[in-house]
Parts: sequence; structure tokens; C-alpha cells
Amino acid sequence: MRLGLQLRLVLGIMLLVLIPVVASYVMIDQISTVAGNFGATEAKARAETIEQVIRVYRDLVVTTKALHGEVAQRIASRGDLMTPVPGVTLEKILESEANLRAIAVIRPDGSTIAEASRPSGPEEQRLLRDTVVDQPFPAGGSLRLTFRVIDTEKELQHLKQSLDVAKQFAAQRSGVPSGLRNTFIIFMLLFVAAGGVVALLIGRSIVRRIEVLHATAGKVSKGNRDARVELPGKDEIADLGLAFNTMLDEIDHARGQVEYLQRIGAWQDVARRLAHEIKNPLTPIQLAVQQTVSSYKGDDARFKKMLTDTREIVEEEIEALRRLVDTFRTLGQLPKVEKAPIQLSELVEELKLDPTFAAKLELRAPTDSVTVRADKLLLKRVLANLVENGIHAGTEAGGDAKVVVTWGADRDNVSITVDDSGKGVPDDQRDKIFEPYVTSKATGTGLGLAIARKIAIEHGGELTLAPAKAPTGGARFVVSLPLRGADASMA
Repeated sequence: MRLGLQLRLVLGIMLLVLIPVVASYVMIDQISTVAGNFGATEAKARAETIEQVIRVYRDLVVTTKALHGEVAQRIASRGDLMTPVPGVTLEKILESEANLRAIAVIRPDGSTIAEASRPSGPEEQRLLRDTVVDQPFPAGGSLRLTFRVIDTEKELQHLKQSLDVAKQFAAQRSGVPSGLRNTFIIFMLLFVAAGGVVALLIGRSIVRRIEVLHATAGKVSKGNRDARVELPGKDEIADLGLAFNTMLDEIDHARGQVEYLQRIGAWQDVARRLAHEIKNPLTPIQLAVQQTVSSYKGDDARFKKMLTDTREIVEEEIEALRRLVDTFRTLGQLPKVEKAPIQLSELVEELKLDPTFAAKLELRAPTDSVTVRADKLLLKRVLANLVENGIHAGTEAGGDAKVVVTWGADRDNVSITVDDSGKGVPDDQRDKIFEPYVTSKATGTGLGLAIARKIAIEHGGELTLAPAKAPTGGARFVVSLPLRGADASMA
């Protein structure tokens, strides 16, 4: 089964998102196991250490109690305690025993014979506590000793809590709780689903726009030459649509040029045949008329004048027919384009060598020189024809018949504009002005612009009539040529 582009895009994005999710889950599971094992081992070792510390603490308490009993027996055996010297006996005992904080001698009735103590600082009060040991005298009474000892109850309680936590952690074998892992998986699956939805929306947008391109291409393939695609946006697909439209425009233009060359080719065949058929009888006709006029020996002045007028009319028309034949021959025998690099400024300057152009031609050269690959003679013929037409148009309009020629180059093309001061081209003739035998001049044959456009097309360029009037008030013709091109012509 063939999967559509949209479905493949969605599946691809979801798979792309799902792969790191699965990999993350496996890695987290492995890391969790390793971390749990490591933590359990560490917790077990710590629990054993804590238990050992607790045993040491308990042994220390027993030892401390025994030590305090021995100290009490030793001090109680002194004979001067029942009659102590105030401020001397008990104070010396305190000084000699580092852990002893207070000492008191008690009578059998419970009253105090003498006592002494030393104060405890804030740090000692926070960390140590007092423990009292009563040692009886053989003769009655007792010795009460107050020792400073570590608060083992608090420490043992803290150690017991730490031991309980360590044992609980040691029993937990997972580094990451299963609930947390499941939450992570659910979150990532939701993320995958969201990615699928986003991919679906994006895919639908892309596929819909591609379908528009496909539909337009189908219309073009069925012969609809005016079909164009409309894609909104400024992304790559929109650029593709613009490129597609540009391609269709270029194909349509190229097709128009080919059709034009085909029509011109047909006219060339007709022109060659007409030139042959018309030229052959012209000379016999002219000789026959001349012989008829010269053979008349009569004295009828009126008839003789009629013969003379007839000869002049026939000779004038024969000359017009010969010019038409020469034009036909020119159309039928256009040479093949042979391109070579030429300086455009030099070619245009040569137009001024024609005395009929010199006074009425204005050249406006660009700042930088322009070199183009073209057939010099044929391109000069195109420009000469346009300049001549411009002078005729200006003369018929009653103006100064000024013609302005400008040229310049961009990255790919060379443009030559010819502006005249005539009346311009009527709207009803703009679409057919380059067709053979279409002219607005009284004495024109209508082949000049057709030949000029054919030459421009065979150079890989075009000859067009600008949509707007020229600054000089008349028509503007534009010759476009490729700045660089193949040596071969289109002929």
C-alpha cells in the first residue's frame, strides 16, 4: 500500500521523537538500577558504621560510669573531707579533676557541710550534661560529685534515626521511584502525541500547497497556457511557486518566440517565391513599354504625350515593384547569426556615419563600457531600422524627428532603447506591430520590424514595444540581448 506524503511525514516525525524517548527510558532504567545498587551498598556500609559507633558510645558510657565510681571512691577515702578548710580543700579537688564540675560533703541528716563548683560556659551547656554520683562515707554522710559528660542520649537518638534511614534506603533497590519514571514516560508520550499533531498540521499545509502546484501543472499539461499557481507565504514552497510561475512565463515566451519564428519562416518561403515570380516579368514589361513608346513615329502630340506618361508610370511602378522584390529577397535570405564580442558603443556610434541619421540621432552612453556577443552587421541592421522608423514617425508627427538611443547592462542582460518623438503606436496595433506586412507608415512594407525582431530572437534576446510612451513623447522600442550566451544562433 502506498503511503501519502502527509502520513509519511507524520510517521517520520513521530518516530524521530519516539526514538530518543525509548532511549531515554532505557538509560534512565539502567542508571536507576546502578544508582539504586550503589546507594543500597553505600547505605548498608553506613548502617554498619553507625551501629559500630552506637556500640562504642555504649561502651564509653559504661566506662565513664565506672571511672566516675572510682574517682568518687578515691576522693571519699580522704580523711580531711569531714573537716574541710573552706575555700581550699574542695577547690583543690575541683582543680585536680578535669571533668568534675561540683563537689559537696553531705551530713547524715542531709545537710551540707561544704560545697564547691565551677561555672560552665555556653558551649559546655549546649554539648555536655551533668551526672551526679553519691559516694557514702563509712562513718555516715556522703560525698556528692557532679561530673560533666557528653549528652549521649541525644547523640544516641540522632545515631538511631540515621541508622533507621540508612536501613530504609538500603532496602530500597531503585535509584528512581517507579512513580516518577512512569510520570516521565507519560509526559514523553504526550510529547510524542503533540509532535504527531504538529506534524499532521504541518504536513497538511505542505501537502495542500503541493497539491496546488500539481493541479496547476495538470492544467498546463492540458493546454491551459494562462494557468498560474498562487501560494501565500514567504517560505521555500512559496518560492517554488514563484519559480514555477516564472518557468511558465519563460516557456510561454519561448513558445511565442518559436511560433513567431515559424510564422516568419513561412513568410520567408512566400517572399522567396514572390521575389522570383515578380522579378522575372518586370524587365520584359519595362522593355515592351519602352519599345512601344519609341516605335511611335506619328505627329499626334496628344497621343505621344499619353505614351510618354504611360512609360513614366510603368517605369515608376516597376521600380516600386523592384524595391518590394528586394525587400522580399532580404526577408527570404537573412544570413545566419554569427556572434562575436563587440563594443556596443562602437556599433552605435557607427549609426551616425549615415548622413540621414547624423543630425537627428542622440546617443546616451552609460558610464561603463558594454561588451556583448552579437553579429555586428545584423545588430546594426536592427538598430538602423528602429532609428529610421523613429525618424519617419517624428517627421509624420510634424516634430523635430529626434531619436534617442540609450543602452546599459545588468547582471545578465543588455538593453538598448530607441525613443522617437512621433505619435506612438495605436493601441489596436500594439499586438500585431511585429507581424509581417503590418505598418502604420504610408510608404512602408511592414517587414522592417518583423526582420528586426527575428534577428533579436536569433541572438537569444527579444525586441519589444514598451507599454508606456518614451520621455521624448513617442514610442519606445527595447532590444534585449543576453550579456553572455552560446555562439550558436536559434536559426
